Amino acid sequence: MTFLVEQLLASMQSCGGVFRLIFFDAFKSVFEAAFDNSLWAFREAFLNHCRANRIDHAVFPHWYSQEWKDHITTWRPSFFLLADDSLASLGEKDDDDDEEDDEDDVKKKGSFQAMMLRCLSFRVHVALLRGLQRRGNRVMAFTVEPDNHDSFIDFNVQGALQPLLEEEEEEEEQEADVVAALQGFQKRAADQVQPDALLRSLLLCQFAKNTLAAAEKEKGAMSDVLRLTVRVMMVQEMLLRYLTLDKRAFSTVSFNDWGLWSDCIEPVLQNAFYPHLAKELGRWNKLPQQETLGESCDLFDGRLFGHLFKFVVEESEKDKKNEVKAEAFGFSKYVMAELEFLWSEASSKEKFFPFKVSGLKELNGLKPPALEPAPAARNMPALHEISSDLKTYLWKDTEFAITEKDEDTEGDARLLWDRYSWREGVRINAVAEAQAMEKNEGQKKMEEKMRAKGKITDKDREFERKFHLKMRQLGLKKLDFFAKSLAGADKLHNPIINVRSEQKTQEEVKPAKISAKQQELIDKNEEKRKKEIQEQDEKQLAEWEKKVEALAQVGNPSELEKELLDLLIGYNRIMDSFVGFPALQGPFKTQEAQVKVIVKVVKNLQKVLKKLQLDKIPPENQVKVRSLVVYIYCLVQEAWNSYGRKGLLDGRSIKLFQELLIALGFPLNAKGMFQEWKKAQISKGEDKDDADAKDKKKGKDDKKDDKKDKKKEKEKDKKDDKKDKKDKDAKGSKDAKDDDPDDFEVTKKVEPFWSGVGADEYAFQLLYMGPQMTRLVGTSPDSRVGFKPDKWQRDLLDVVDNHESALVIAPTASGKTFIGYYAMDQVLRDDHEGIAVYIAPSKALVNQVSAEIYARFGSKVYPAHSTKELFGVFLKEYNSAGGVFEAGKWRKCQVLVTVPHIFEMLLLSAEYQDWVAQLRYVVFDEVHCIGGQEDGVQWEHCMQLIPCPFIALSATVADPTFFHSWLSHISKQKDLKKVSIVEHKERWNDLYKYVWHKGEIRPLHPFCCLVESSVRRNGMSADLSLVPREMVQLHHEVGKIIGANAKWDKLSPGKYFAGMAFATKIDSRKYEKDLKETFMELLQENTLKSEGFAQLTLALQQNPEETVGGTFNPPPRTEEETDLRTLEKSTSYLQAATLFKLCKDLHNRDILPAIFFNFSRKEIERMLKKLIDELEKRQYDKYFGDEDAKYRTKKINERRKAEYDKKKDEYDKAQKMLASSKQEATAARKNNENEGRAGRNTEAVDTTAELMMVEPQEPTDIADEIDPEFSFHSAKALGVWQEDIDELINKSTKEPWMKEGLRRGIGMHHEGLKRPYKEAVEILFRRGYLRVVFATGTLALGINMPCRSTIFCGDSLELTGLMYRQMSGRAGRRGFDLLGQVIFLDKAFSKIQRLVTSDLSTLAGEFTLSPTILLRALHEWETVGELEEEKTLGRPKEAIAKSLAPVFTTPFFESKTADLVTQVAYHSRFSLELLYQEGLIERDGSTRNLANFCAFLFEEEPANLIFGRLLSSGLLHEYLEQEAKKKEVKADRTTHLTVKLAVVLGWIFFRQRLPPSVPSGRPPRKKFLPSEGCPKLPALPPRIRKEVQHYNAQLFELFQQFAYATVSGAQIEEKDVTLPTSHRTFRHCVDQRGELFDAKSALAPQMGANLVKYQARSPFSALGGVGDQFRSPADLCKNCRNVLHLDLKAIPTVACPANAPRGAEADLEETNSWLLDYLIHGQRRYLWEDNGLNATKAYKLIDDFIQMLKKAERALQAFAPKEDLVLNTMSKLALELADRQKRVQKQ
Repeated sequence: MTFLVEQLLASMQSCGGVFRLIFFDAFKSVFEAAFDNSLWAFREAFLNHCRANRIDHAVFPHWYSQEWKDHITTWRPSFFLLADDSLASLGEKDDDDDEEDDEDDVKKKGSFQAMMLRCLSFRVHVALLRGLQRRGNRVMAFTVEPDNHDSFIDFNVQGALQPLLEEEEEEEEQEADVVAALQGFQKRAADQVQPDALLRSLLLCQFAKNTLAAAEKEKGAMSDVLRLTVRVMMVQEMLLRYLTLDKRAFSTVSFNDWGLWSDCIEPVLQNAFYPHLAKELGRWNKLPQQETLGESCDLFDGRLFGHLFKFVVEESEKDKKNEVKAEAFGFSKYVMAELEFLWSEASSKEKFFPFKVSGLKELNGLKPPALEPAPAARNMPALHEISSDLKTYLWKDTEFAITEKDEDTEGDARLLWDRYSWREGVRINAVAEAQAMEKNEGQKKMEEKMRAKGKITDKDREFERKFHLKMRQLGLKKLDFFAKSLAGADKLHNPIINVRSEQKTQEEVKPAKISAKQQELIDKNEEKRKKEIQEQDEKQLAEWEKKVEALAQVGNPSELEKELLDLLIGYNRIMDSFVGFPALQGPFKTQEAQVKVIVKVVKNLQKVLKKLQLDKIPPENQVKVRSLVVYIYCLVQEAWNSYGRKGLLDGRSIKLFQELLIALGFPLNAKGMFQEWKKAQISKGEDKDDADAKDKKKGKDDKKDDKKDKKKEKEKDKKDDKKDKKDKDAKGSKDAKDDDPDDFEVTKKVEPFWSGVGADEYAFQLLYMGPQMTRLVGTSPDSRVGFKPDKWQRDLLDVVDNHESALVIAPTASGKTFIGYYAMDQVLRDDHEGIAVYIAPSKALVNQVSAEIYARFGSKVYPAHSTKELFGVFLKEYNSAGGVFEAGKWRKCQVLVTVPHIFEMLLLSAEYQDWVAQLRYVVFDEVHCIGGQEDGVQWEHCMQLIPCPFIALSATVADPTFFHSWLSHISKQKDLKKVSIVEHKERWNDLYKYVWHKGEIRPLHPFCCLVESSVRRNGMSADLSLVPREMVQLHHEVGKIIGANAKWDKLSPGKYFAGMAFATKIDSRKYEKDLKETFMELLQENTLKSEGFAQLTLALQQNPEETVGGTFNPPPRTEEETDLRTLEKSTSYLQAATLFKLCKDLHNRDILPAIFFNFSRKEIERMLKKLIDELEKRQYDKYFGDEDAKYRTKKINERRKAEYDKKKDEYDKAQKMLASSKQEATAARKNNENEGRAGRNTEAVDTTAELMMVEPQEPTDIADEIDPEFSFHSAKALGVWQEDIDELINKSTKEPWMKEGLRRGIGMHHEGLKRPYKEAVEILFRRGYLRVVFATGTLALGINMPCRSTIFCGDSLELTGLMYRQMSGRAGRRGFDLLGQVIFLDKAFSKIQRLVTSDLSTLAGEFTLSPTILLRALHEWETVGELEEEKTLGRPKEAIAKSLAPVFTTPFFESKTADLVTQVAYHSRFSLELLYQEGLIERDGSTRNLANFCAFLFEEEPANLIFGRLLSSGLLHEYLEQEAKKKEVKADRTTHLTVKLAVVLGWIFFRQRLPPSVPSGRPPRKKFLPSEGCPKLPALPPRIRKEVQHYNAQLFELFQQFAYATVSGAQIEEKDVTLPTSHRTFRHCVDQRGELFDAKSALAPQMGANLVKYQARSPFSALGGVGDQFRSPADLCKNCRNVLHLDLKAIPTVACPANAPRGAEADLEETNSWLLDYLIHGQRRYLWEDNGLNATKAYKLIDDFIQMLKKAERALQAFAPKEDLVLNTMSKLALELADRQKRVQKQ
């Protein structure tokens, strides 16, 4: 049992789980009442085992105790995993039972449910132990949500149950007595007892002593039974010590059928031995952890003990005196010595041998029953010989431990072909099917129109051509509009004019020698150009003089800040950052002129700051002052970065900057800046001296070579000397001091402008200037890209240029995506044939990327004769080229944007290998999706199959080591170049975290979320980051708590950053690292105690601006604030008032746009509706809420009407005058009047302003307008793109409320929405018009919809730490924002803690090999052979095989114990056998029957295999034919043939498991009732059910053979006898002192003869006497040897139960009736109430099922005749479901 528990724990650990085992002492009374005493003894033994092996655990009295509550409050678990079993045996009334005891037992019967109820009260999810399964790298379990907690029931249950759980504890012996007993025993034993057997031996000796004493008091046979029991137990102890674990697996008698055992021995065990173990171990378990001296694992082996007892009884019968002597056992000397020691400890006067059994003669049932036969050993599997050349290529070097038989299976029934006239030899082209698109309404009408015409004329053809041309134009227009929303994408690449393949190679031409005259002319022109630029700059300086001097006249800080930003950044700035001084770059061409402007600005700032007297400004306005000081500091910082570091600032300028910084309160910054400037000046001087010396030396050398040149140079030098002298005289003697940099250091006292910075200026910077800190960016331009790349970005450019691959790990918005587009750029520039592919994880991202490609590379022009397109899109739903939907045209694209599912089909398809051969680069975006549950296998196959280099991008991979090594390995297999790994960990924008509580936004410090006990034990998450203000707040608060501490004090910002000119973001990251490391040291040294930690988490909840540094901080709040740690989940986010207030707050703080993330589609639709209704209501109340409002509104409308009438009258008069003038001019021409007069009249008509007036628009009623006060749209964006926005909104949806939301600047985004609306939301959001969006996880993966704030609301298990990081990464737009905000709305603090502090899980794949992928490969390989014969194969056969090899040899999976290379090979070989047995392949590897059909439905494995079997056997046809004869009742949907087919399909496709305990009874509704047995699906028809059972049995037997064959050559090793969690190792080899038995032993051969032979089963599991015959797939997965890795996902059975009876075909596991119920009532909303499927999951299941039906229908159409019953019934079912889905969406 220990092995089974540890196996479960190890499964969770290997999937990244962290657990703690909880033991409740109160279960003692429950267990003793419900089970036998052995279970509680095991509990105490396992607890001791956990203590001894440091398995994380805790012990509590019961689940109502205060200790348990405190523990949960402290540790905050993610979920509870517990049983929900009902203790059925409790409360069963016996005649002898006391009525009061029986009533107590009834109360205890629901102990597990009571415990679950209490766990739910902590607002934590509960996962159920029953039904738990491991599938891949996930542990799947049924869960109970906290919302199911009922406090009333919980309270009443506690009142009834708690008194029974708080029974008085027995008085225990002193701890010292327990320890002393073991120590004394250890001393006496010396080397007679090994350490791992010490505790077990002590317990045995104690029991033996007590039992022998009891035997003295007994009389007759019972006394002998007790003595014999003790002796056999001691013999068992020897075998436990020295018998190897694999030799303890043997067959024995059925002890329940042995009278002696049942009547005598079992009672001794239950009433004496087990209680003794439980009691003694209970005493040990109460010792402190450090006093754990022994291990209680493997304490007692009941089967071994019973078998020894049987041996003793049988041996006694062979002796006349009924004695068993020592010779019968034949133990070695060292064993006998140890045995004698144990017997001596029992204080017995008798000798150990012989065993006297004569006293048992009088007992009934002494003779043991006959020995049960040992389970038959498995023979070497015999598989059919398969001679595929693909098999030969893939596993030519593998020797399989199997026998191959050269015989065929029975012939096919051929029912489908003979009876139902199905077509044979059909090949379904999966790619062709995928690219077939459903025609839109316009195309359908066009086709109908042409068909109706009958005869098609040229005019009709021209009309049709124009129709298609118009469709193309509309598509391009839409694409262009989408592309324009991606700001700046069209300017990121140079135009592609010529490709490299067309450029003629030219010999290098030596540059012509330039004569002295030509050079002189060039120099003159250059000087002239410089002079013109200088004159232009001087002119601009003169114009700017007034603007700069105007700063000195500003009268208040806010106005000064605005003027300063307008002057140096510009009026149309995107963000308030001085970086690069954008407003100076246009007017001033030289940096020298820019410096002059900055210097003048600084001078005027000194004047105005002195005048403003900042310290005297009222405290309430000091926030504005601080903001001004921050911007001035940033100005000086950027001036130093842009000009000072380049040596463009002279001494006077640097002195001016120092004075300003000192006056503002930054003297250390000023000093640091000066020191850096001084070093630069000294270095500059040294470089100049070196250059002069070199010139002098060079001059001497040149003199020897060319005297003429020297003479000319001398004359030139003279001229230059005269010029220098003249310049020097002009400057005067004042600059003579420039040679000494120290003269420009400010040493005199500077009059302060503001005292608000405080004593620690660096703390002030961290607190208020974090977002403005200088980022580390590239400094040198690179001709390959249009920006200055960082070092890591340059490395990526080099990777692509070398045609290598790279794994790129970098945070969101760090600039990693550019490399994907650079790879495309290089492919496009090389030629017109090469192809680049972009793999996106979602359809939404596909649309965005395709538009961006169009925007970036739309300049490329193809030759006139070329049919190539720039880009294309290929999805399941549609495919296009160049933005135009046209099936199949994607093949002509140079850049294809698709999803893994489609790309995998392309790579496998034999017909498209010519396209594959043209692949040059593949870009995998969000590559961490390879670890996903749904489509991870497609990602894996794509990376295995590609024949070209790739770029893999991700922001959320914790440890990419294994992933990178795997990528490198498969690239090496395919002879591709190396795979580099490029990691960049710095996010451009910091994320500031907040909690919305009680109508206000409160800052959330990440350290508030730390769980003290977890941090002390496991440390902090490596991903936990702090923003600068959080760093300084942490240092301040910890310092207050711990007082003076040398380690911590040296981390004060003033000391840490001392000497730095300006602290950069990199500096702050180093500070953060040191801060966290020292913090952990304080915890480990217990300098920061538990009380201090609690105090810290409370103090950090305060606004840092109120508690840290500065002089003019706002006063602390007087009212008591809620402790954030007490926050519970709430649903106020579904209330309109909350949403409105929050959005308004975000708007007022200028931190919109925002995305609200919620995984529930139903809730985000509700939130959108609520917010729209609230805005409309508030607007209505403003204008019509009361009589006064109505009156004001009426007056406004009247005034508008009056103004309109006035303008209308003027317009009408003007029109009449215009008409009159035209009449006059016409009459004049008719009368042949002179040209001059007519010309004058015409001129009068055309130039009169009154006659050219625009007709006024009729005024809009104020009720029909959107008041900006009640809208969140951007008026600026509306003003720029109003026509486009209006058109987009009108075409987005037909739903009025959704349109109204878009008009008010709010929308939603989830995958269930129609494409036009989603695209409208994306475009409007990027345009800046839409500023509030409610979304599910669809916007988490790479969508270009960056925002300023992300808000998390709702609760879902899908919101993991990984998804949180993906979603929060949307906040903070590089180039638009300096920071991002993350806000938690109505989240329980425990959930916030887990999200903020969780570690990113290591990227791990799953064991994805399956029979279907092998079938697909064989099917395509067969076609490859045919194409090769026809000489139309697009790639060499060897190259295709080389690409296929990694799929079947190198899966993306890691196991510490399994031999994956061997397992993968055997898995593929046995999969071949399965395919052959299913009639899908021939023995030569070619496909047959419905192989193509099953391969076509590859996504649905194992449903595709069993569905193919039901079809080929004819069972499905026969069932439908039989049911079709029955009459359908319209009102009873269950009588309809489509519904009956749905019942069958519901067992196979998209099957949903049911929890073990399902409530029965139909819901109390009057209509929309589900099926009769809901939520259980009715049983399959008998014959179909039997066939499914047979399929399961046959497949399960094959996988048992696979397990046996895989490990058949592996000997039992140490790892096989090591427990998976505690790593406790058991004996696997003979003791070094020799064999356990001597040659004369009778016991040894007897046990050897009964040994169970096994290979695949774990030795631990084999202890039960079972061999390699497993009960079920779940049993096989749990109990196989650890050299194998098996999980249920790898065994394609259907509805196979976990615990099936051994040796019988198992019945099917119960299945959810969701499909049947939906077909009956058609209401998606009831699937949650009846079937436990939430709205999001229900929609996806129904949609996926419809798509599966359509796909299966297309496949059936290829095989079956039109009148086929299965085909037609499936078609009708698909139509019914689609129709219901449409109706539900309209509701």
